[in-house]
Amino acid sequence: MSTPSYPLANAPYAQAAAVVNGDGTVVRAQGVVEVRRIADGSYSVEVSKDIDLDKAVPLASLIGRVDSSLPAQIYINPHDTSDDPHTFGVTTYSGAARVDNPFTVIVP
Repeated sequence: MSTPSYPLANAPYAQAAAVVNGDGTVVRAQGVVEVRRIADGSYSVEVSKDIDLDKAVPLASLIGRVDSSLPAQIYINPHDTSDDPHTFGVTTYSGAARVDNPFTVIVP
């Protein structure tokens, strides 16, 4: 595995964790190989190969909101559309529209 281009996070009780900007760039992470922005508000999160996502319970949380006048939501798709068993999807919304929002993820 290559050295990540972002600072490592300190998450001692997590298998993986990351702080992600709305454009999909990783601010800091541990156990996260890559985050890709697929489309507006749609992201693919790849974790280390030693993490078994079939037994894990990934969690995500928004960091603030793009438009505070609309309700914001975040969803995890534990079985991302890719064939990689180490990848899950994250989708962020403002109202009914998919929009880019910063978020955190953790795989305990």
